[in-house]
Amino acid sequence: MGKKRKFVMAAAICTILTGACIYLYASGHGKSSEPKQKTVQIGIAVYNEKDAYINNVCSYLDEEIHEYELAHSNVKIRREITDAGGSQQEQNNQIERFISLEYDLLLVNIVDRTNASVIIDSASAAGIPVVFFNREPVREDIFRKEGIYYEGSNAKESALLQAELIADAFEADKESVDRNGNGTIEFAILEGESNHQDTLIRSEWVLKGLAQREIQTRKIVNATANWERSQANVLVKQWLKEYPDEIELIICNNDDMALGTWDALEQEGRMDIKVAGIDGVEEVQELIRKQKILGTVLCDTKLHAKALLEFIEAFAIEGTGEDGIKLTDGRYYMIPLRVIDENSSSFPDAGL
Repeated sequence: MGKKRKFVMAAAICTILTGACIYLYASGHGKSSEPKQKTVQIGIAVYNEKDAYINNVCSYLDEEIHEYELAHSNVKIRREITDAGGSQQEQNNQIERFISLEYDLLLVNIVDRTNASVIIDSASAAGIPVVFFNREPVREDIFRKEGIYYEGSNAKESALLQAELIADAFEADKESVDRNGNGTIEFAILEGESNHQDTLIRSEWVLKGLAQREIQTRKIVNATANWERSQANVLVKQWLKEYPDEIELIICNNDDMALGTWDALEQEGRMDIKVAGIDGVEEVQELIRKQKILGTVLCDTKLHAKALLEFIEAFAIEGTGEDGIKLTDGRYYMIPLRVIDENSSSFPDAGL
């Protein structure tokens, strides 16, 4: 073989090897530069899917998750929502399933706030953090194990703000609230579940708040409507028959019951009775704009959703834990509250 031919063959081989090396380098380099997608699993257990307020929180959480994924293409957040239908045993079973599937984080809207220990012990044994939201377990359970948190609003503050909106309305236009002109607000009160902490606190402190403002009150009747619009509707219609001229104001522990109250008053043509709620759901806000409901206390569902996403990011995605999350007593994430009434300078965005 001539020297020239050998040189040509050697050059060809070098060219092929060089090309192969460049290809392999480029291929390997390209793969390593592509961010690996991280998938996290979030279990969301709600006490009752019929609760409009909880549905709003979950809907806004879905929006927050979607926006987060758009901004972080390397992250996929898979979430599963289960409905306990008011049964703590059913919720316990649902959470045991989440644990068996090794979910990264549990968000729990507990059925029975006094019965959180089973959930806490099971999740802690599996090393899965738990964030209770909206329905607060007893304090001892929150501190029972590490990795247990609560996200919600201060029930006492919401009651005092409800008292403030009632007192402001009374002082601004006494005749519209105190129909009989005796200087005392004759009221009825619709309460949430009988064993729920928020029921007890809201019912107690709205009256204490009115007393602090030196507003005279007299209770005509009270009843439990379990946070539900339909139950409130039935009870108020019954009250209108039993106390047709006595009730001047109906205080509701939440907005679903305020809406049930308004339904009954509208159906019976009793626009003279005032209604106050707590939550700030959109339908109530619209009635406030139209001066049909006295007011409500905004417990912003969008802020709740953003707070829950913070927990998802910190515990399930970044793995940083509670570092960077603004907590009270190391375990509580509390959402600020504010009054919404006809004098509010602005209302939250539509869709709340």
